[in-house]
Amino acid sequence: MTTEMRKTGVDVVGDMPWGTHFCLFYETKEDLLETLVSYCKAGLESQEFCLWVVAEPLKEGDARHALKQAVPDFDRYIGEQSIEIVSARDWYLQDGTFDLMRVISGWNEKVARASARGYAGVRVTGDTAWLEKKDWKDFCEYEDSLNLAVANQRLSVLCTYPLAACGASEILDVVRTHQFAVAKRRGGWDVIETAGHKQAKAEIKRLNEELERRVLERTSQLTAVNEELRKEVLERQRAEEALRRSEERWRSVFENSAIGVALTDMNGHFMATNSAYQSIVGYSKEELRSLTFLDLTHEDYRQVNLQQVDELRHGTKTQFQIEKQYKRKDGSLRWVTNNVSLVPGSEMMPQFIMALSEDITERKRVEGERERLRELEADLAHVNRVSILGELAASVSHELKQPIAAAMTNAKTCIRWLKRDQPAVDEALEATSRILKDGTRATEIIERLRSLYKKDLPQRELVEGNEIIREMVELLRAEANQYAVSIRTDLVADLPKITADRVQLQQVFMNLILNAIEAMKETGGVLTVKTQLGEDGQLLISVSDTGVGLPKEKSEQIFDAFFTTKPQGSGMGLSISRSIVESHGGRLWATANNGRGATFHFIFPTSADVVGVSDTGT
Repeated sequence: MTTEMRKTGVDVVGDMPWGTHFCLFYETKEDLLETLVSYCKAGLESQEFCLWVVAEPLKEGDARHALKQAVPDFDRYIGEQSIEIVSARDWYLQDGTFDLMRVISGWNEKVARASARGYAGVRVTGDTAWLEKKDWKDFCEYEDSLNLAVANQRLSVLCTYPLAACGASEILDVVRTHQFAVAKRRGGWDVIETAGHKQAKAEIKRLNEELERRVLERTSQLTAVNEELRKEVLERQRAEEALRRSEERWRSVFENSAIGVALTDMNGHFMATNSAYQSIVGYSKEELRSLTFLDLTHEDYRQVNLQQVDELRHGTKTQFQIEKQYKRKDGSLRWVTNNVSLVPGSEMMPQFIMALSEDITERKRVEGERERLRELEADLAHVNRVSILGELAASVSHELKQPIAAAMTNAKTCIRWLKRDQPAVDEALEATSRILKDGTRATEIIERLRSLYKKDLPQRELVEGNEIIREMVELLRAEANQYAVSIRTDLVADLPKITADRVQLQQVFMNLILNAIEAMKETGGVLTVKTQLGEDGQLLISVSDTGVGLPKEKSEQIFDAFFTTKPQGSGMGLSISRSIVESHGGRLWATANNGRGATFHFIFPTSADVVGVSDTGT
C-alpha cells in the first residue's frame, strides 16, 4: 500500500494515509454537516471517489445542498458520478437486516470500480444514527473487521456517531474499534487516541531513530565496501594487463615452435624423438631410449593413458587424443596435448605408435587466470545485486506484507463462515482459494529475491525477455510507488527467446529501473520499459524516464567504473550492466530525451549460435 498522505479537510486531523479508519462524535446536525462537507470536498479535489451514507435527521437533500454551496463545479462531480449520497438504510439494512459481509463486500466493490475508472482511491463516510441496540454487537464486529478490510487499500473511512445516542460503554466500544476518534461539541474539538494508536506513534518514533542509526552505519559500511571494490577493480585491471601480455607470449611461443614428435614401439619404449619433444620433457634423445611414455606421465593420468594405448594394440581404435601432464627430468610438470596414432607396419618395419605433442602449459595457466577473472567479475556483480537488495529491503518487506495481510483477512473470514450454526462451506472454500493465491504470490516474490541473492557462475539458457521484465517491474513497483513514479510497459508479444543468464539479465533490468526511479525521486514521473524486434532480428529493449536527464556531455562516462551522480552511489551499476550485456553479444548505450529525462537502450541477439561464442560472464 502506498504511504502517500491525503488531506482530510478536518483541521484537527490534518493529513492521513490510505487505510485510515477513524470516527467522529457530534452533538448537532450542524456540526456533522460542517465536518462532512469539508471531508468530502477535500476528497473530490484530490481526485478521489466519495461515498456519503446519511441517516436521519440528516437527509440526502441536506447533504447535496450543503455540498453545492461549498464545492465549486459540484454539478460536474455529480455528472461524472464522482460522488454518491445514499441513505443508511439502503446501504446498511437491505432487506431490513444488517449483514456484515455484504457491507464489506460493498466497500471492496466500490474500491475496484474506482480503481478501474482511474480515481486515486475511495473516501467513505457513514452515519450511525439509524443503529439500534439489537444491532450494536454485530455493528461493533463490523467496525473491528473494517480495520482489516481498509488496510493495504486505497480506502479511508470516517464513521460518525451522535453523542446523544452513546453511553459510556458505547463510546468505549467505538474508540476500541477505530484507529482514533475526534469529538465536536459546544463548538470545540477533542481528539481521542486509542492505546494502539499511541503505541504506534511511539513505535514510529523509535523506528525513525533506529533508521537514522542504521543509515549512519550503512554509510560507513558502503564507504568501506566502495574502497574494497576500487582496490579489486584496480587489481582486476592489472590482472587483465598481465593476462594480455601472457597471451601474447604464449602466442609467440606457439607460432615459432615446432611440434614435438615421439615414436614408440607397441610396448611404449621410445624409438625416436625430435628436439621439440626433448625440450618439452627435458631429457636428451639417449636418455629417452631407456624410458617409456608411462615413465614420463604423471601418475594421475597413467591409467587412462595406458587404457587408450591398449585399445591401439588390440585394434579397437587407430588414434586418440589425451591432455595430460609430463614429469620433466628436473621434477617440474608440463601440460601437453598428445595426438596419438597407430602407424601400420610393413615387411621392413613393424607397426609403431606416433605421438604429436604440443606444450600447453602456458595456455593452461592463461585459462586459470581467465577463470579467476570470471569469478572476480561474478563476485562484483553479486556484491552489486546484494547491495541494491539491501537498499530495497523496506520496499521488498512492504511488498511481502500485502499478500500476507490479505491471507490473514481471508483466513479470519473463513473461520467466521465455518463457525456459523449453518457453516457457509462455499464461501469458506472461496476464501481458502484466495488464501492460496496470496500465499503463491508471496512465494513468487521470495523466489525472485532468492535468485538475485545467489552467487553462481553464469548459466546460459533460453529465456523470455518480456517475462523477466514483468518479474522485475513487479518486484520494484513498491519502490516506484514510494516516490510517485508510475511504471508502464510496452512489450511486443511473441518475441523470440534469447540465450542468456537469467539472474544477470534480471540484474541489468534492476540496475536500469532503479536508476530511472532515482532520477525521478524528487519530482515523480513516468518510467517506461519497451521491447521490440529489430529489422536484423535482434531484440531491442529500452528503459526511459522523465527525470533529471543525463550529465551534460557525459553520456559515455556514466558507464565507467566508479562514475556516479548519486550522493550514496557506488558507480558500479551501469559498468556492470554494460559488461553483462556485452558478454551476451549485445550493446548498451544512453540517449537524452527530447523533453525531460533519458533513455537507456540495449540490443540482444536472438540467435543461440551468435550468443554462444561469448561466455565470459560477469
